[in-house]
Amino acid sequence: MRISTQGLTMIAVAAGLLAASAAQAGNAELLTPLTGNATDPSNWRFTPGQSFNGVAGALDGVARITFSNSAGNWACSGSLLAGGQYVLTAAHCADDFTSMKVQFGWANGTAAVTRTVAVGSAYVNPHWNGDLDTGADIAIVKLNQSVTTINGYKLSTTNDVGKDYLMAGYGTTTVGGSNTATNWSDGAWGHYGYNTFDVDSQSYNKISDDAIHWGYDAAYYAPGVTYMSDYDDGTNAHNTLGRMSDVVGGGWTSGIGLGSQEALIAGGDSGGGDFVWNGSEWILSGVHSWGWQGSESCPYFGLSGCDVSTKNSSSYGDLSGSTATFSHIAWINSVTAVPEPATYGMMVSGLALVGALARRRRQQQA
Repeated sequence: MRISTQGLTMIAVAAGLLAASAAQAGNAELLTPLTGNATDPSNWRFTPGQSFNGVAGALDGVARITFSNSAGNWACSGSLLAGGQYVLTAAHCADDFTSMKVQFGWANGTAAVTRTVAVGSAYVNPHWNGDLDTGADIAIVKLNQSVTTINGYKLSTTNDVGKDYLMAGYGTTTVGGSNTATNWSDGAWGHYGYNTFDVDSQSYNKISDDAIHWGYDAAYYAPGVTYMSDYDDGTNAHNTLGRMSDVVGGGWTSGIGLGSQEALIAGGDSGGGDFVWNGSEWILSGVHSWGWQGSESCPYFGLSGCDVSTKNSSSYGDLSGSTATFSHIAWINSVTAVPEPATYGMMVSGLALVGALARRRRQQQA
């Protein structure tokens, strides 16, 4: 999600996000950025060296990305890849910029490591066309200098639907049950939380189409897989994806949440990572892409009361989507591998930016 950092205020037009189901129904303007955690945001700050599952510095590779273009100044997040030269982020965070700064170890308003990215050093997935839910909202930026003091992340190569994950980013924050919208009041820190990949958007839209007939198009989702999660508070009423599944005949399962650990991505977290535990380390499974309010999504299924607060676009009941890394392993390797000199020119031409197509959607992204 892309958020303006001018005055640290949210621009309403730029905050609209695009999910396929709403786009197909002609209601993209209903989508808004999401959320925060269950309790005070200060409880969910992560700091350099902090341990998760016994791994010290597990989130040190989470990147704070700030960039500028003709429309203003913006903030996103990302994840350092193994090797330290490249950062994985969302395509809508890298398709149009004139300058970009990437920082690691951001805590109390200060970064431990800072790098820059040249305009020609951004590689946007070749299938990206500005539509967030096609599964192509993913990009790689090459740092001007490798990061050698922080471990980068390995990528998940499997479909992780049904798994719990650790999310992290440098976006806005709020409390899931409040009437207060997300804001940058705790923006001097990165934040983390947990959730579950409930379903992928291909299955969600295909199964739902049988019940509500919104026009599933397999070609639309061909570029890759998008994981979907909801923001649960422990009640069935706000288990948005679970209630939707009941309507369409149990096409997927969705629990009532992870209790006080439950969270969802926020404006400015776009491009940040969802990490799954493989038994010994955290591996990067998803790249934050979009959000959808439960109060706007549930009416398609004849449901109401999914969202705790329609005033707060960060409340329990909202949905988010993350681009699955396993869908793009071959492409990621083609960018980050060191090519033979004879093939270098061919590879660069094949990975040319498609920002011209994406810019037409800029005002619908956050």
